[in-house]
Amino acid sequence: MKIKWNIIQLLLFSFLFFSFFASSEDKEEKIDIIWVTEAWQNYTNEDGTGLYHELFEVIFHNSPYNIQVKYLPWKRALREIETKQANISGALPNNGKYLFADVPILTEPISILRQKTETNLTLQEISNLVAVWPQRYADEILFPSIAPYINGVSVDYRKDALHLLRVKKVDYYLDIRTILETQLALWPEAEQQKYYIQDLVTSKLYLVFSDDPKGKALKHYYDTKTKALLDQNILQKIYQKYKLSFPLFE
Repeated sequence: MKIKWNIIQLLLFSFLFFSFFASSEDKEEKIDIIWVTEAWQNYTNEDGTGLYHELFEVIFHNSPYNIQVKYLPWKRALREIETKQANISGALPNNGKYLFADVPILTEPISILRQKTETNLTLQEISNLVAVWPQRYADEILFPSIAPYINGVSVDYRKDALHLLRVKKVDYYLDIRTILETQLALWPEAEQQKYYIQDLVTSKLYLVFSDDPKGKALKHYYDTKTKALLDQNILQKIYQKYKLSFPLFE
């Protein structure tokens, strides 16, 4: 009986020993990834909430990656991708300048905020008006299909663009629709009623990755897992929570 008990103890010890090291190896295999992003309300909130955070939580669950978020101004975030100090950022239109995901993470209208009129303006009518837009996002906002019709000035900060519109120094403010909606909601309701948002073009936005072996491996994982989760109708539920249509991929 004593020999049998010793064997049982030995087997139990061996199981615990190898379980401990297997667990240790799993932890060691985690690859640290730096996600750089600008804080964007309802998408990348600094408290860890928002659409992108929820998507990442599902996409990278049980993955070999340990995602560490770093909040930076937009241009600095992109520079860290370019210099390979970070591994993932976005989202922005696929302009060919970066290593882009295959699957868009978001579709966003590029829109104008202006005083109400009875009908929407044509692009030709818009070309005769004075616009304002945030300079740091010009590459993402001034799409080729609308750029020839946009005339006006750029500003460093979105609050300045909004101010110029309110004091009637410009005719309209050009930006991403969700940004316009968020800023318009800060005004008194009576003033909100004087303005409207008109969509000009819809933009597909993609995550970008560092163009190095680490970034390429991360992109492959992200694309493969995202497509699988969309096929399983899992990610769509997150988009529905935020009252957004999930972006289609080709």
